[in-house]
Amino acid sequence: MKCGICKAETEEKNVTYTEDVEQGVIVIRNVPAYVCTECGNTWYNGTVVTQLEKLVDNYLSLAGSEVSIINYTKLVA
Repeated sequence: MKCGICKAETEEKNVTYTEDVEQGVIVIRNVPAYVCTECGNTWYNGTVVTQLEKLVDNYLSLAGSEVSIINYTKLVA
């Protein structure tokens, strides 16, 4: 896959996704993504985006602290 910004190659990696919400911050580790080898921009496929949205929505209703750290591979696998 080519980078949509600089047109360099991308590689599949697990990354950390962070969402800043009203109640605090949600950190989701080990998220599969495409990362540009040149500029570092990150893209997620549609399935991953859907799962991230679900995880964030679920943790918004359950979060008891200002920071929640989630392991994507353990919850979505």
